[in-house]
Amino acid sequence: MTFFFRLLRRDCLQALRYTRLWFCSYWLPVAIMFGVATFAGFVWLVPFDGSSFFVLRPKDTALNQGVKETAQAFSYWGDFAGFNVFLFALLQAVGWVLRSRWFMRMAVASLLCATLAGLSANVLRCATGRPRPSTQVEDRLHGPSFKSAYQALPSAHTATAFGGALPVLLSVPSLGTPLTLVAGAVGWSRMQLNRHHLTDVLASVLIALVFSLPLTHWAARGRLRNAASASSATHPRHALVSPRSPQ
Repeated sequence: MTFFFRLLRRDCLQALRYTRLWFCSYWLPVAIMFGVATFAGFVWLVPFDGSSFFVLRPKDTALNQGVKETAQAFSYWGDFAGFNVFLFALLQAVGWVLRSRWFMRMAVASLLCATLAGLSANVLRCATGRPRPSTQVEDRLHGPSFKSAYQALPSAHTATAFGGALPVLLSVPSLGTPLTLVAGAVGWSRMQLNRHHLTDVLASVLIALVFSLPLTHWAARGRLRNAASASSATHPRHALVSPRSPQ
């Protein structure tokens, strides 16, 4: 158990260091992407926030109650402690069983992406001060606020859910697709419960995507390194003539 925590600590520190270096290298493209997305969101998407077709409004009372309970379940179990911690434990367990460092690194990438995306979403929503759809005030950015009623943009639930799913989707699409669908259901539940607008949810997906890129690449580097080591062990002569080998 001590070895596991030492290994986990080392992976977390390496992943965070790699993410910092990645952002230092690609800060300009990321800033441009955020700027374009923000402009497009305000110009093209905000007008549709009030009539989002993702929100279901069944006229039947029993059906309406069922939709509400389903949305509440996705919001409850799709929170960080329910979805992300479980996903991390599952990926780590699979990694230990298969003796796959790549799976274990992917588990770390998933958890860190969810953590960083969630923290960023919480900081931004306190800074923007956008009222929730259920708040009967003018829909605009009111500025910094610690009141929950003015913390709509972005959605922290959605950020952590997609933060956990996207590194897996980018690494193993067949495994990450159902996880991404679950993350999408979490985002839908926040709109269905009248807690967030469509643009709040999409902003959270963008935040999660940005963090998932360096972390997925970090996890994949471990896989490539293991494959190279295995190749060198099988073909030692190739290792001797490798241009990166010490002369």
